[in-house]
Amino acid sequence: MAHLKRNNYKEIQRDSGSGSPSIDSMMREVLHMLGNIDFEHEVQLEKIEKHTTDQELKRSIRKKVVAAHRERREPYVELLAQLRQRQHRQSLRN
Repeated sequence: MAHLKRNNYKEIQRDSGSGSPSIDSMMREVLHMLGNIDFEHEVQLEKIEKHTTDQELKRSIRKKVVAAHRERREPYVELLAQLRQRQHRQSLRN
């Protein structure tokens, strides 16, 4: 969604070492952001399907949209993996 900062994951990552907020809440926030990114992606794909009649152009645009989606998601997926590892390490200590 337009109101989300493009690099908001950096803020979450920076906060993840401070002890607050909890890892669970950070993971929920990251999952929420991924959901928003995925929803926006689906909306973009639907617009391409509805408004583009040229099949070759449609394929080209779709390919670019998919690549941008992956690039936008990647840092959040990496952060989620880091948070899961941190959560796992904490559970082993307890």
